[in-house]
Parts: sequence; structure tokens; C-alpha cells
Amino acid sequence: MTQTQQWVLCPQPEIDDTLRWNEPLWAAPNKPRGKPDKIGEQQITAQLTGIEDTLQFTVISVKKMDAGNAPLKVKESDTIKRKKSTLELGDCHKLVS
Repeated sequence: MTQTQQWVLCPQPEIDDTLRWNEPLWAAPNKPRGKPDKIGEQQITAQLTGIEDTLQFTVISVKKMDAGNAPLKVKESDTIKRKKSTLELGDCHKLVS
């Protein structure tokens, strides 16, 4: 991915779109019923490969968005599934060619 590429907000993703969004990185819960602590944020760039109950992606790149020591949860070429609402929370953008 180069810096000259143009990204626009994507309210309705379609198959084969290249999308980019941010996700929080969570620590393991330190209490039996406690909410996990947010320890960082990652930016995922992926290609949409399927739309079913969840959206299916092939990851193109993952970038840590802060200087913390949180490990990234996904890596390049992973296949991941996300709810559409997750993308909306992460400020989803579409690559314009």
C-alpha cells in the first residue's frame, strides 16, 4: 500500500473491496467476570471475500496504532470474520482505485 492511495468512508462494503478500519487490542481479563482492559489499537487492511451472517476478509496488512507493547491479534494473509457493526465502530474506509 502506498501513501498516495485515496480512502473514502464505506457505508456499504461489497465483495472484493479493499477496506481499512481500526480495532482495539484487549488484555486478558484480570477478574473472573471483569471487562478486559484496552491495551492498544490496530489498523487492519483487508479484502472482503464473503458476505454471510458475518463479513469474511483476507488480511492484507496489520499496523499497530500506538507505542504500547500489546501484541497484534491478526497477521497478514489470515482469514478473519467481523460483524458489520464492528466495522462501523472502527471508522471503515474503502480504497478508491
